Amino acid sequence: MTSPAPWMARVLGLAAAVDVIVGGILLIAPGAPFEWAGRDAPLATEPWRGLGLSIALSGVGLALAARRPFQHWPVTLVSLLGKVGLTLGFVAAAASGGLPWGLGALVIALGPVWWVPLAAILRAGARAHRIERTPPVIPLDMALSLYRDEAGQDLLSASRERPLFVVFLRHFGCTFCREALSDLATIQGKLSDLGARLVLVHMSTEREACAMFDKHGLPDVTAISDPDRALYWAFALRRGTPSQLFGWSVWKRGFEAGVKGGHGIGWLRGDAAQMPGAFVVSEGRVVAQFVHETAADRPDYVDLAEEGVDTAAFDGELEADGIGRGFQERLRELLAVGAGGR
Repeated sequence: MTSPAPWMARVLGLAAAVDVIVGGILLIAPGAPFEWAGRDAPLATEPWRGLGLSIALSGVGLALAARRPFQHWPVTLVSLLGKVGLTLGFVAAAASGGLPWGLGALVIALGPVWWVPLAAILRAGARAHRIERTPPVIPLDMALSLYRDEAGQDLLSASRERPLFVVFLRHFGCTFCREALSDLATIQGKLSDLGARLVLVHMSTEREACAMFDKHGLPDVTAISDPDRALYWAFALRRGTPSQLFGWSVWKRGFEAGVKGGHGIGWLRGDAAQMPGAFVVSEGRVVAQFVHETAADRPDYVDLAEEGVDTAAFDGELEADGIGRGFQERLRELLAVGAGGR
């Protein structure tokens, strides 16, 4: 992915420092800004302390985003929206007499000063995102041969022994990733009965992945660390658009999975915009797949695995009878057309 310019990290770091300092002042001494503006401190301080906490937390988020501005663009976007909302809210309150105009200097330091640079960072990130959404340059079989399991066997060779049920995860802080791990833990026995080997591809370190998988009841699963997302690319999994990541259905499902389902959220690990997917791979080919349209999609893993294993068995029988791969593809297309006609 295109690297961000050095000034972007500096801008995000400076904005983070301002947010943390101002937020800390409001949290500790909420009446201080009013005194500086020549007004009496408000009697109700709790709302201002809450605002200070929100601003300080926004600063912490920006500090984390400064490490990887393009990958952590959702944090920058939320911060920018918050700064715009803070400014508009202040103008409306000051115009009605609810707040003194003397607080304007502080609001400007928190809001409008950062609109242009944060928007520029988001724009550059969007441009880099569009460049990245190009067809994969690594053939699938080559990519599979580059990644090895804990025993040292590459995935291409493993797929020739039995079908691989390859699940690409989002970052470990995502509530949908945690939900997917819980779902997979409950069906691990069924996958084994079907003859499919579960393989989880993630963007974190092996140590982090081991702790996460142990926590969700997947201690012995085959795990592949792919922080550069080359294997994601080989399977044509891209970074999501804003609607795929933050659409209404995503927020609704996020509440159900995170709060009602108890999966919660965690610290961002990996690319926050990377989309997930699930594939059945046999003989180095994808024989069944589920590509997420939104980050909130919840596939039926058992149905997908059954479809893939059946297809792999069908292909194996044809291969045993001496029928070549090209004819197999044409036969499969013909059968699919016939099924659709009924």
